[in-house]
Amino acid sequence: MQVSAAPFYVFLAAVCLLYWVSAGSRRLRLGLLALANLFFLAHFSLVYLALPFCAATDFLIGLGLGRFERPATRRLLLFISLAVNVGVLASLKMLPLLTGSRWQWLFPLSLSFYCFQSLTYTIDLYLGEMQPTRSLLTYISGALFFPSMTAGPIPRMKNLLPQLARPFTLTTEAAGQALLLIGIGLVKKLLIADFLANNLVNRVFDTPALYSSSEILVAVYGYALQLFFDFSGYTDIARGAAILLGIDLPENFRRPYLAANVAEFWRRWHISFSEWLRDYLFDFFPKRRKYPVASYSYAFVLTFVIGGLWHGISWNFLIWGALHGLALGLVFAWKRSRAVPSPAIWAKVLGGIVTFNFVCFTWIFFRASTLDNALAILRGLGELTWSLGNITPAFAAVLVIAAIFHSLPESWFQSSSALVARMPFWAQGLAVAALILVIQTLAGRGSAPFVYGNF
Repeated sequence: MQVSAAPFYVFLAAVCLLYWVSAGSRRLRLGLLALANLFFLAHFSLVYLALPFCAATDFLIGLGLGRFERPATRRLLLFISLAVNVGVLASLKMLPLLTGSRWQWLFPLSLSFYCFQSLTYTIDLYLGEMQPTRSLLTYISGALFFPSMTAGPIPRMKNLLPQLARPFTLTTEAAGQALLLIGIGLVKKLLIADFLANNLVNRVFDTPALYSSSEILVAVYGYALQLFFDFSGYTDIARGAAILLGIDLPENFRRPYLAANVAEFWRRWHISFSEWLRDYLFDFFPKRRKYPVASYSYAFVLTFVIGGLWHGISWNFLIWGALHGLALGLVFAWKRSRAVPSPAIWAKVLGGIVTFNFVCFTWIFFRASTLDNALAILRGLGELTWSLGNITPAFAAVLVIAAIFHSLPESWFQSSSALVARMPFWAQGLAVAALILVIQTLAGRGSAPFVYGNF
């Protein structure tokens, strides 16, 4: 059930209506949400109906971590949770390598976001940063929360579970914000990301030898914007759907391509994932005060190599992760060697240009189907041939609009939310329905799957 397709919004409308009607009864409300989660998962594959058993395992482990104080017992419980979640994740990542595409139809979702979210629960309990929930229904409603199940963002269970436990409220302002987020997400996905992919990016990456160096470069920049609008579009839709259910999911993007360095880029890009890597992986690697640059650089590289291989077991993702880890190590070393707290404007601009082009360079390995495909793209760029015959005016216009859209101040969204909130609720609903119909008509070819749905 693609969240950019009409059936999802029929499903969401039905769930919201029943959820609002049952708002007075917490158990009924959470039971409905749990059933909605299972229906959403079953639509992809009936195999995913086994997920509540995995969730129940973490729930019971959470009760144990809340009860037992012996370090050995707590380490054993945490190890079981790690084994279950990492085992599920690793099995689904290795399945295509072991069986090809023979069984891939049976597991269309990788469940990465579920596993990361579940681990925040048991690890935070082990570290003593939260108390376990005593309600299995509450836990399953949160652990399998359908808006964020496919491609995030990754909520921390210590933030999600209290929201499910409190009484449901939905203000006019929140409803307006939710509908605006859903509308923006659909525009990002269907009118920008899919257009860029279908009209140049996919063709260049499939057959780079047919295109000039300048066209390949435009396609690389186009992919950077395609990926941002595809992924942030899903996040907007997920956050909007969650708000309608009284849940506030974390923000995942803050104009990442305006970052002045790679460290800042990762504070703006896929924020819930980068913070997960920092808090549950990077911080646990040993670092020596005597050799801070070397030890921190080692931790950065190892963290991002693991983060790269999470996207897929291939040389491409390993190289992509290693490049970002090395870049973060260089930024760390540069900051330690300089005593300038705030760089000059020209330095920030220059740093932003270098950072954006570095990120686009690494996206080549991220997007290419194989290492040979990535090397073919790089060879095409190195030939320095010039031609723009395959860049249509429509593609150029969408590319420019996308760059401007990405750079809009966040205050513009707040102003738009306030404007939508002043509209009657029925008018808001009609506006979103009309927008969906208009977008589907303009998109024409339908919606491609979300990129991060594969990870």
